[in-house]
Amino acid sequence: MSHSSNNQHRTYDFRLARSASGNTLALIAGVGFILIIILLFALGYTRLVGSSQEQRTAIEAASLAAAKELGRIVINDPNFGYISLSDAAPVGKATAAGDNYFMPVYGVNTLMGTIRLDLIIADALGNSAMKNLAIRDLNNLKTANNALIAELKASLNGTGTAKDLDGQPVNPYAAAENAYKQNQVRLTGGSSYVAGSMKLTLGCIDGTMQTNIPVPKPSSYSHVSGNQAQNNCYMSGINVPYDGQDFVFAAVSDSLKLVDPRKFQDTSSSVPYQMLSVVKAEADQKTVEQGSKTTSVVHAVGCAAPASVYDPKPAPGTLTFSFPDGMPPEITNVNSMLILPGMNGIPVTLQKSDNGDYPEPGANLVPMTYNGGGSPDGSSIIAGSMYDWMKHVGARLDAGQAVALLTEPLNNSGVPSLHIFSIKANGSIQYDSTISLEQNPYWVASENQLYAIGQDVLKSSDTFDYDVHVRDYTYQPGTINGGKHGGEPLVNSAVVVPIVSKNTTEVGSRVLKIASSGKSGTFAAGDCGGSGDGATSWVNIGGPPPGPPNKVTIGGISYKIWPNATITALGRNDFGLLDPARSLIQFLIGPAGGMMRQTYLQNGAAVDIRFRQAVDLTPVGIPKKFYPNKKNDLTD
Repeated sequence: MSHSSNNQHRTYDFRLARSASGNTLALIAGVGFILIIILLFALGYTRLVGSSQEQRTAIEAASLAAAKELGRIVINDPNFGYISLSDAAPVGKATAAGDNYFMPVYGVNTLMGTIRLDLIIADALGNSAMKNLAIRDLNNLKTANNALIAELKASLNGTGTAKDLDGQPVNPYAAAENAYKQNQVRLTGGSSYVAGSMKLTLGCIDGTMQTNIPVPKPSSYSHVSGNQAQNNCYMSGINVPYDGQDFVFAAVSDSLKLVDPRKFQDTSSSVPYQMLSVVKAEADQKTVEQGSKTTSVVHAVGCAAPASVYDPKPAPGTLTFSFPDGMPPEITNVNSMLILPGMNGIPVTLQKSDNGDYPEPGANLVPMTYNGGGSPDGSSIIAGSMYDWMKHVGARLDAGQAVALLTEPLNNSGVPSLHIFSIKANGSIQYDSTISLEQNPYWVASENQLYAIGQDVLKSSDTFDYDVHVRDYTYQPGTINGGKHGGEPLVNSAVVVPIVSKNTTEVGSRVLKIASSGKSGTFAAGDCGGSGDGATSWVNIGGPPPGPPNKVTIGGISYKIWPNATITALGRNDFGLLDPARSLIQFLIGPAGGMMRQTYLQNGAAVDIRFRQAVDLTPVGIPKKFYPNKKNDLTD
């Protein structure tokens, strides 16, 4: 009985154990199912997150690639030369001028900052001629910027013809698409880029971004406030007005930057005109779920702003004042030149060299129309040429020293002298006064650049009359209208001086650097004009009909002066055509294929303003004036 009951008890225990085991298996199965669901969800979520992150990475890579390409696009503008969103040194193979030297590329922000600075300087000086030129340049820049925007937009659909400074095609669309494909989703397996879905749009951002264009210095000349500047650089996307003119900077910084797509705008209503530079990239990614075979398409958006390599312009050229016959006592500083009675209200003769550099064979001096408007006098031309020099220096010029330049005392050594103003790395102006190292330092007139003559602008107490000659080598920038040198400085060893760091050589220091070659006296300076003023060759001045010519012998060389020669031009052009001992400084021609322009790393002559003594002579019975020349031997 007990055995039987004992067996029954064992049977009961077995059934309980089997029932518990079944429950445990069911529980394990249920938990396992739940774990599988969680695992699948986690895997799906991980794939979803990974897919989203990789797609975000892909579209951001696409926008950065497009922005980088936009910064490479270069166009050639008739007023400024080669322009882009970024500066570039003169190294581009497609930018070579007619002399085979490469041209610089100017970023639109650099030009904007330069023009604003020059307007501030002009206003501080109270110089209306300079102010008019700055306003002219601002209007021209707006036009140039619109042309650049049109080229940028045309490049974004992949069918444009944009080029970089080497003449290589630039295709932001292809760059963006390739960048996206290289970074597209990999975790989902069934994910792929929707071909042709890439879309690029040019615009701006709702807000500001720091550029790399410095505001004017010292701070008293910056005229910025609030959010118009940061870290002494202009901010983009905001108007920074001055003197009734609006200045707007594009969203271009010193490096490529991602931009919040929610801040992207096609245009901005908060500025008076558009400076578009930001690119928005959009693309679609198709995903096919392997289990359900369902298809989903995800749309991604990314935005980026391009970068600009700010060009420091290590050697922007010099402004010089030349006195080959000695400095008249009335001239003590630059301002004293501008207020001479003969410099105001009396139009000067404006010319440019055609078909080469005058007086090289084949070149001619022809009349020109001043691009600053009106009929300028000597004072306006000098001020305008100084403005051109400042513009070539760029946005780093020290405004305070530019203003002080007008009253900087010029050293009067009593001998032929050359006064040189050059730019230091910090934007300050260095002044050097030196005796010219060459006898008859005649400089050519650059093709399509300004050459101006004002006769008898000063009747000096030293009993001489003085003419002024202005050679502005930077008057017309670029290769479209700027001639074969593109408005770049003349390679000229006479103006190359050491740029030192001591403050004692800066404008306003009242301390002058004097360099002397030991030479003194009056330079030989016979000059009988040139082909643009009645001369057709080295020995014939004028030409038949009518005739007969008069014979003039100067320095042992005989010349024929025909009656149709311009009397006032004979001997009053500063090229030494009738001086057998003359030294003519000319532009160099670069090698085939081009090379960097020498005046990028070493100063050349940008602007020269020269005063010459004129004395009355009466050769062959024709009253005229010549510059002093001890070798003059006028006979008939």
